Amino acid sequence: MADKVKEAMRRLSQNIPKGGMPSGGGRGSGAAAAAGKAASALFTAGCLSYGAYHSVYNVEGGHRAVVFNRITGMKPTVYGEGLNFNIPWFERPYIFDIRTRPCNLQTLTGSKDLQMVTIGVRVLHRPNPNMLVWIYRHLGTNYDERVLPSIMNECAKAIVAKYNANELLTKREVVSADIRKELLRRAAYFNIQLEDVAITHLSFSPEYARAVEAKQVGK
Repeated sequence: MADKVKEAMRRLSQNIPKGGMPSGGGRGSGAAAAAGKAASALFTAGCLSYGAYHSVYNVEGGHRAVVFNRITGMKPTVYGEGLNFNIPWFERPYIFDIRTRPCNLQTLTGSKDLQMVTIGVRVLHRPNPNMLVWIYRHLGTNYDERVLPSIMNECAKAIVAKYNANELLTKREVVSADIRKELLRRAAYFNIQLEDVAITHLSFSPEYARAVEAKQVGK
């Protein structure tokens, strides 16, 4: 029985080709290689497209740009209007609007004779175009929201406290000029340029208004 099994195995081995059983391995490996090349090509094309898209940026009219570099930090150059170039991922541009814009503030304060006064101030402002790197580093792109309300409030209260209620009405232009002078000084510290400062609203407490009305009626 054992001899018959050995003889059958010998005949089977003689019928098998020397190269082994045929298979589709060659075709499978070729398809895998082609798929790998296609994936590599797609990845390269994607990287090139990303780099081309993010290597340029446009600065609109009335704007300027500063650039942050991940290695060296803020670059010292302020970039003007038009098409500009940067290194993708390593550099990121930040755009500033350098056109003149308004800012309004209304605050309640006291006069020299301790009368409560509601005063509204409007300023026209813009950033110093040559100092945008400093502004971004210390204040950010929303510099006006961080600085102007506080200094406008402080300057208005400081100047109003120098005049009594009657002088605030009769010397309104002088008061406005004093507020402008003080605001210009404070804003210059933050590299903000003021084009105009004006008092838009001035009113007193109801008690003082009734006292003035009664006095006029008495006359």
